[in-house]
Amino acid sequence: MAQTDTFTRWSVIASGEGGGRIASQFFDRTENPGIDDRILVMNTNRADLRNTIDRLKSKLGATEDEDVIESHALEFGSQQGAGNFFPNGAACAREDLDRIVNRITEFGTTDAFMHVATLGGGTGNGSIPYVVDQFRDGLRDLNDNNAAEEWMDSVIHAAFGVWPYYYEQPQRHFNAVCGLSRLLRTDDDEQNADMVLLASNSHLDDEDGAGDQYDSINDAIITAIDLMIGAGRETRSVIDIKDYVTIPSQMDAYHFTPAVATDLNGSVYELEYMLDQAASGTFVPMDVETTTAAYAIVRTPERMIDDGEITEPDVYQAFREWTAKHDINVAGQASLTPKRGRGSDVDVLLLLGGFDLNPLLDHSWDDFEMLGETLAGQSRGGGADLTSAQLDRIVDNLESYVERNAE
Repeated sequence: MAQTDTFTRWSVIASGEGGGRIASQFFDRTENPGIDDRILVMNTNRADLRNTIDRLKSKLGATEDEDVIESHALEFGSQQGAGNFFPNGAACAREDLDRIVNRITEFGTTDAFMHVATLGGGTGNGSIPYVVDQFRDGLRDLNDNNAAEEWMDSVIHAAFGVWPYYYEQPQRHFNAVCGLSRLLRTDDDEQNADMVLLASNSHLDDEDGAGDQYDSINDAIITAIDLMIGAGRETRSVIDIKDYVTIPSQMDAYHFTPAVATDLNGSVYELEYMLDQAASGTFVPMDVETTTAAYAIVRTPERMIDDGEITEPDVYQAFREWTAKHDINVAGQASLTPKRGRGSDVDVLLLLGGFDLNPLLDHSWDDFEMLGETLAGQSRGGGADLTSAQLDRIVDNLESYVERNAE
C-alpha cells in the first residue's frame, strides 16, 4: 500500500472563464486525490471571475466564508478582459506575474501543476503557455525577488487544453492553433509544458454542437484528471507524473489525450475488453494506431485486489496484449490502483500520446490560415500585438512538431 506521506502533491492553476468552469467542478468532488484544495482560478475580467466565484460558492456551500472562496480566485492584468486575443492574455499575465506566483506559493510546496485552459479564448490561451514558460525558464520576468521559492524549480508542468466546438467562429480556431503551438514549444523552439493533454468539445459532446453540454464535458475531463492523479496518490505499482513525462519528452512526443471507460463490471468483462472500451472514448479525434506512448490506469475496488480478482500481472499482460493487437509499438506502462467501496465496477484510463494531430488540426487549420494574415502585425484592445515573425514562429514550431509525430 502506498504511504500517505509519499504521494505527489498537485496544484490546479486554471485561467479564463472556460478553465475556471472546469476547475470549479473539482470542488464538487468528495475526494481530490493529491489536490485537496490547492486550486487557483484566474481571470482578466472581473465579471467572468465573479461568475466563477459564484460556481465555487455552489460547490463549497453558501455557508463557506467569502475570504476562503476568494482565496481560490485571482483577477490579473489591468485590461478588464483579453478581447479574445491571446497576446493580450499573455500581456496581462506578464504584468501581474508577481501576484500570480505569490498566490501560488500560498498553497505550499507542490510537486506538479495541472494548468487548465480552453484554447479558443484570449485569457487562458494567452496566459497559461506564458506562465508555464516562465516557470520552466526560472521566472525571468519576476520583479519581486521574494516571490519565487526554491521548490518551484523542480515542479512538473502538465497542461490541459480544450479545443473549441468545430462550429465556433474562426477567431477561436485561430486562437486554438496558436495555443496548442505555444503549449508545446517556446519562442526558442524548446519544449514548453512537460505534458500537454487535449480534449475537444465537439468530440466529447454527443450532441455535437448543442453548446449546452459543458457540465458533462467538464465532468469527463475531471474524471480523467482524477484517474491520472489518483494513480500517483495510491497505487499498487510505481507510475506517476514523472513516468508520464520522461520518455515522451525524450521522444519529443509529449502531447496526450485521455480515453476513459468507467463503471465497467469487473466480474464480467476481461481487462483487454475494458481497454478497448476506453480506447473507443478518446477525447479528441485520432487514429489510436498512431499512438507512440501510452499509459493504462485501471482503478478497481480494493476488495477485488485483496481477493486476487484483478492483479498487477493481469493488468500488465492485458496492456501488452492490447498494444500488440492494435500493432502499437509504444513506450508506456500500466498501473493498478484501488478505489474505496465495494461492488465490482472498474474504471479505466488510457493516456494516449504522440499520436497524429492532423485529425484535430484539420477542423481549425483553414480558419487559422484565413485569419493569420489579417491578425499578424495587429494590436487589439489591450495594446499587445502579434508580429508576423511571432506568428511565423508559432506556425513553424507546430508544423515541425506535428510532422515529427506523423512520420
